[in-house]
Parts: sequence; C-alpha cells; structure tokens
Amino acid sequence: MIKKLIRQTIKKSLTGSRGLVLHNDYPDIAKMNIKDLGLYLHIPFCMRPCFYCPYFKEKYNRKNAIDYSSAVLKEMEFYGDILGNASITSFYIGGGTPTTMVGSGLEEIVEAVKQSFSLKCGISMETHPNDIAPSMIGKLKDMGVESVSMGVESFNDRFLEIIGRTYRSRKARDAVSLLMESEFKCVNIDLMFGLPDQEIKDVEEDIKAAIELGVDQISAYPIFTFPHTKLEEVVKRNGYSLPGIIKRRMMLKKIEEMCYDAGMERTSVWAFTKKGVKKYSSVTVPRYIGLGAGAGSLIPNFFFINTFSVEEYIKFIESKSRPPVALSIKFSEEEEMLHWLYWRIYETKIIKKDFEEQFGRDFDSTFKKIFFLFEVMGMARDEGDKIIMTDRGNYWVHVLQNVFSLDFIGRVWDVCLSEKWPGEIELI
Repeated sequence: MIKKLIRQTIKKSLTGSRGLVLHNDYPDIAKMNIKDLGLYLHIPFCMRPCFYCPYFKEKYNRKNAIDYSSAVLKEMEFYGDILGNASITSFYIGGGTPTTMVGSGLEEIVEAVKQSFSLKCGISMETHPNDIAPSMIGKLKDMGVESVSMGVESFNDRFLEIIGRTYRSRKARDAVSLLMESEFKCVNIDLMFGLPDQEIKDVEEDIKAAIELGVDQISAYPIFTFPHTKLEEVVKRNGYSLPGIIKRRMMLKKIEEMCYDAGMERTSVWAFTKKGVKKYSSVTVPRYIGLGAGAGSLIPNFFFINTFSVEEYIKFIESKSRPPVALSIKFSEEEEMLHWLYWRIYETKIIKKDFEEQFGRDFDSTFKKIFFLFEVMGMARDEGDKIIMTDRGNYWVHVLQNVFSLDFIGRVWDVCLSEKWPGEIELI
C-alpha cells in the first residue's frame, strides 16, 4: 500500500496521471517515420530454466526451436517491409539462452536480419557457461557476433548450487577464459549479489575472480524477488535468508570500490567497464523493435509486447498478417519523456542535447526541479551539457526500481504468463 501511494504521488507530480493501462491492440507502425532504431531478438529457450529468473523462457526442444525460427522469419518480413530503410544501430540477441538455438535456426534468423534491414552495427548476444567451447566460438564469429554476455552469477560453488546452476566454478572460469582469448570487442559477465546466505566477503571474492580473469565488463546486480518466480519459496523452504537493504548497500559499495580500483568506470547502474571498451548494453536503447515471443518494442509514443507463449506465437504468425502483440500502451508526451529519462539515469549519464533532439524541448526547463533536488541530495551533478549520477544516486535508482519498475514488470509478466492474450492490465 505504501509503495502504491509513493508511485501514484511521484507519477502524478511528473506526468499528471496516476496510472498506466495496457490494452490488447497494435499501433500502426507503417504511418510512423522511424529513421533509426535498435533490434532485439528474444530466444525463449533454456536447457534448464532457473527458478529465480523473471524473464519469459521455456525448456529447449529442437522441434519447437526450429518451428520458432520459421515464425520469427515471418514476423521479420512484416517489419522488413515497413522498416527496411531505417538504420539499425544496435542488434541484441537475448533470452532465455540464445546459444541453445545455434544449429536450430538462429543462424538463419541472423542472416535474414542482415538481408532485411540496414544493419549499421555488430551483434551482441547472451550465452551460458555450459555452451562455450571452441566450436561455439567459431559459430558466433561466423554469425558476426562482436560482443558477448555470459551469466556466471557466482564463482562460488556453494552459491551456484543454491540457485540451481548446472555448472561449477571451474567450468565458469574456463568459459570466461575462452571468451577472453577469442578477441570479442566486449566480454561482459553477469554476477549476482544479495544471494541467499551471501556475505560481503563472498561478493568480494566473486569480483576479485572476475577482475583477475580480465573481463571487459562486470554487470553486478542484486537478485530480485519477482512475485512470479520461486525465489522466495526456495529461500523459505531451505531456511535461507536474503540480505537486507543495508547489507546489499554494503555489498554494492564493495563492488564499486573494487571495480574503480581496477581502472573500470561505471557505465550503468550495475555495469562497470574497462576504459576504452565500448560497453555491452541491452536495455538502454531509446527506440527498438522486438522480435519473438515475449519480446518488447519501444517506438515513438508506444510500448508493446508479444505473447508470452511459443505455441501461441507460432499459431498467430501462421494465421495473421501482423505481429502477435499481446499488450500495448500509448504514452502521453510526459510519460514518454519520463521513460526516456529513467533509462538515461540507468546509464548514469544524461546528455541534454539528446533529449532536446528527440523531444524538441529544453532539458533544463523540463527537468529543472528533479535535478535540483538530486544535486541537493548528492545524487547527481550538473556539468552544463550533461548530468552525471553519483554512486549515491545510482544506489537510489536501485531503490526506485523496487518501487516502480519491478512492481510494474512483475504485474505485467505475471498476467502475461497466465493469460496468453490478456484484454487489459491497469498499473497504478
């Protein structure tokens, strides 16, 4: 109830409305003059889905994967016809575990993207320690993958077992070393903190291992307790405890300290990147089209998501002449600006000119009150042409994620997982 009241109060003050409503309809993209955007491909398959993971995924099955590939190609044809001349400035393949589909149709999808769109970028792709071998590296290189992200989560065998990962530390280290030897432009590894029964010294050991392995980027983020996952159930059943907000703050401070000492710079709320390396990022593209079941799209004035079901996705594609959109939301101008601002804050750096070019408004006039407050509280500093978030500010972004986006995302995903074609979701 308190979180709801806080959300309503802040959103009302910023946008003039208290809530958002998602409907089962589809925006007319053909009428929009979109000149550049990102492309996201969702691969919803995992060999063994993790109980704590909030994202839409299903257990891998080769026949389903091949049928899914054919459906994605058909969805791509629709977008290729209306967006084929737009410049694709980022191409990100996420999941699930995308490398499960190497040899089951992924190569054909990537080649079709190159043929259907004006690709002005390399490919970024997620993978899993169990999938990394010299043969896989060769296939990724052949597809044009330039940057990779691997979910290691921890280098501690005890915590890998607690969260149900199917490999141990030695395997993870070997996989990281192989990626680093393969001359990708950026190798990112995900590490989680705030794990069940985890202490600060355990986090310190994980970060130390990543630094010693020489990775280009460390994305260290807390394990989130989304209501539709089984994390809380597993913690309770096994008598574990999750670190509280104070301990998580101390863990994050240790991560910051170690990454800065290693010469890294902060490139998002959770990511620390070697200086001179182009950061690996999946969530901060201002506009993008999502392909596949469960994929989201963000275009001018609209956000929409495809059905959270491989079976329904394939059936819809075979019988309809448009993408299988389950829900969409039309933003007011104020809501769209706030959404843009949220992700720029997530990136820890806000370039005022970018806002003015996209919205035709003066940044300082639009957000003066917000950033005056941020500066007073030590959360940001204004450098004239840009706003830089401080470490304190980045921590409070994490807190706000729990107040806003995690509750919102949890609600939407919970409904979409239980109702493949929901009629409406009201978020307040």
